[in-house]
This record gives sequence, C-alpha cells and structure tokens, in this order.
Amino acid sequence: MSIRTAPDDLPHASSPLGDARIILRNQPGAYGCRAVIINRHRALIETSLPGLLPEWFSLAVAPDFRPRPCAVTWRGKRLVKVALFE
Repeated sequence: MSIRTAPDDLPHASSPLGDARIILRNQPGAYGCRAVIINRHRALIETSLPGLLPEWFSLAVAPDFRPRPCAVTWRGKRLVKVALFE
C-alpha cells in the first residue's frame, strides 16, 4: 500500500491530532492526514483536501491503523468531522 501525503501546509505543532490515513474505495494506496478519535462513534480529521473527500471512505488512525468505515457529517476549511462505523 502506498501513502500519498497531502501538501504539508497544516499546523501540527500544537495539535492533539495524530497520524492517520484516508483510504478511498477503488483507489490504490491511502492519503496521509492527521486525526483524533473523539469518541467511539466520531472522529475529527485535519486535511488540505476536505472538499475532495467523498461522503464515505475508511479512516485508519495510529497506532494500529485499523481501517474503519466512516461518513462525513461536517466539512470545514481544513477539518472534516466523521461518524465512525464498526
């Protein structure tokens, strides 16, 4: 699996967000991003590509990078909030 990282123009120094990967269906590889699991059913993703993400994709968050299906519930300029599914 190859990793494609979005342009690194996001502030990371003071962010509680950790390494994560966005995995798109029918796409080889994954896109690097930063994310935090808010609770069992929600996550917040920081990316420079929020408007290009589909409504449904998988999110894999460090340390185990286990892909979890998710759906976009909110989009901001650099942040995306998603609902997580098991």
